[in-house]
Amino acid sequence: MYTLASCDIPKAAAVWIEPLPLQSAKSATARGVAAQRALGPNDRVIVRDGHFYTSGEAGEAGANQRIRFFGVNLALSANFPSADDGEALASRLAELGVNLVRLHAIDQPAGSASANAYPVGILRDATHPELDRQAAAQLKSFITQLSKHGIYVDLNLHVNHTFPASRPGDFIPPQSKPLQIFDDEMIQWQIRYIRNLVAALDLRNTPALAMIEIDNESTLIDNWQEGSLPSLVKGRFLQELETKWAQYRVAHHLSPAPLPLVPRGVSATLAKEAAQFFVDLDASYIDLMTSTVSELIGKTTPIAGTQVAHGGRWRHGGFVNFDVNRSASFIDAHFYVDHYWFPHRQWDWTDWRISNSWLGDAADSTLLNVAYARAAGKPFVISEFNQPWPNQQDSAMLPVVTQLAVAQDWDGLILYNWSHDKNWHVTTPSDFSLKGDWTKLVQFAQCAHYFRAIRPNTAFPRTTISLSTDERMRAATRNVAGAFGSYLSDQHAVPLTLPAHRQIMMADAVAFRVRDEDHSPTSSYLDIDRGEKQIRFGSSYAAGVTGYLPVDQRVSTPILDVTLLPPSRGFATAFLTSVDSEPLAQSSHLLLTLPGFTMGSTRNGPQSLESSGLQGQWQTIAPERGGAPSSNLKDVSGPSQMERIPANVSLRIPSLGASVYPLSFDGTRLAAIPAKVTQTTVTFSVNTKSLPFAASYEIVIQH
Repeated sequence: MYTLASCDIPKAAAVWIEPLPLQSAKSATARGVAAQRALGPNDRVIVRDGHFYTSGEAGEAGANQRIRFFGVNLALSANFPSADDGEALASRLAELGVNLVRLHAIDQPAGSASANAYPVGILRDATHPELDRQAAAQLKSFITQLSKHGIYVDLNLHVNHTFPASRPGDFIPPQSKPLQIFDDEMIQWQIRYIRNLVAALDLRNTPALAMIEIDNESTLIDNWQEGSLPSLVKGRFLQELETKWAQYRVAHHLSPAPLPLVPRGVSATLAKEAAQFFVDLDASYIDLMTSTVSELIGKTTPIAGTQVAHGGRWRHGGFVNFDVNRSASFIDAHFYVDHYWFPHRQWDWTDWRISNSWLGDAADSTLLNVAYARAAGKPFVISEFNQPWPNQQDSAMLPVVTQLAVAQDWDGLILYNWSHDKNWHVTTPSDFSLKGDWTKLVQFAQCAHYFRAIRPNTAFPRTTISLSTDERMRAATRNVAGAFGSYLSDQHAVPLTLPAHRQIMMADAVAFRVRDEDHSPTSSYLDIDRGEKQIRFGSSYAAGVTGYLPVDQRVSTPILDVTLLPPSRGFATAFLTSVDSEPLAQSSHLLLTLPGFTMGSTRNGPQSLESSGLQGQWQTIAPERGGAPSSNLKDVSGPSQMERIPANVSLRIPSLGASVYPLSFDGTRLAAIPAKVTQTTVTFSVNTKSLPFAASYEIVIQH
């Protein structure tokens, strides 16, 4: 047992943490995930009635069915595996219930690929839109391998590409953002790149292509309302933007006026005109790219423009991004809890901080806020989300977000990420990666199975909130910056907690309006107790509790009770789901997960977060050697270690008998542990000294 720091507990708590006896990278919780068949022509994805469906004629295999996506991001070189690695990775992801991979950040030069190094991008070089042949061939092969395992792809177009300076004195910001939106040469380059990509990957004849995203986290209107345009748009690009502004004013019969690069210090009228100008430029860019893709691949291919809202440690976006995405056929958004902060240089993996906070600490501004990023009548996807390692409360993320997505009837959840590199198979944790984060790996297939099964009476009743164009523009001049819930609460008294019991859709109207569309019954619930710092969540098919659970005190949900036992530190996430698709009360086959946090190892035991010498609530892992401020998040020594959570568990399920099987971390069912069965409850203990260490349990009920 080790004493590890936790910022949310007044004193350092004794934590029971021990090495994981991993023989492979298999997951323990793939119960209920059926083998996925290869995708065929009838599996092409289309948009209908505000959701994703498969195409094809009714009655044909796989055709005309609603589909939800539960997946992971791959970034950079992870998108270009060798043939052997691609097959192994596709198989691994299918085992976890993944049915979509987001191919992210491929738009950069391939570099020097070899037997020991994948390509890091698909471009031949940074100057030309032509593709590297080997990289394109490897990506096409990988998409085929994913398809054979029933996994679709979400192809991202502009993410990373930084255009080289083509004139002396050109200033090109990172990833060229936002120049690629309005510079005519860059726009034509992107069109040629799209044509080359579609041809090389044969996307028109690829049923596995589920969706395409035009541009990642980039709009002029966001940069303008946040005041960052002066640092991003300079020299001839500023002149180009000012010329377009002058032309805009002439076309709209407005008198000449200087282009305000920030919304502050100008009249309300000029600020509103500038907001409309930037929104029109953003929307025109998305319109052009969307029409280009549709012409090449087909008009039914789901396309997103750019994220309505996104944010790591700071939020970005706004209501006007619905206008920006007017031609998009689906909407996506990103959100993170306790994203890394890099105090000196962005993405310096040896100099990072986290606050080690809990999902519920700011639920209104993160978890619930993202519900307002959904547009009525269009599918909604969270294409990036995470509470990245080594946060010690990250066990809350997957189950709670999954339950919210079920209740909101969203269409996709894509965790960021599986891997940034070729080391997809490692079993130690690192940065955002799921591949070695055993806390989330224990829960992933369980959450995939629950979300992808569209079950009756699990969606909240719908509420549509309408804002006028004029109000959306005025909100941009006030820098809403993605704080949708706070704005609606301040301006219109909409409760911040509305998404915790109503399904939210945003719409356009001549004036503000809130309309409850239906009062359909629902079994879903999401109860956030801010005083006790606990969340109870679930439906007829799932039950969970997360947060700071007092040791030796029972915490109850409608069907699941948990009592943490010493020496627990007083935090846990327990999640119970039906494996046989029956409601919990009638199910004969259940899965319970109760993982602790994950750490790598040092020579003296498990890694630990430390706050010594850091200002405020920031924490990091100190390196074992060298002078860096932090241990390298991309180079973590094994074995992986996990917090062990001892608890008493009680299920209020009528039964004649029950067997409770701990599952090893490689998926093996261990010998049954003692369980007390009455006519109304099944009670058992887990992870005490006399019991095996496990983070998941298969429960077989006799009715």
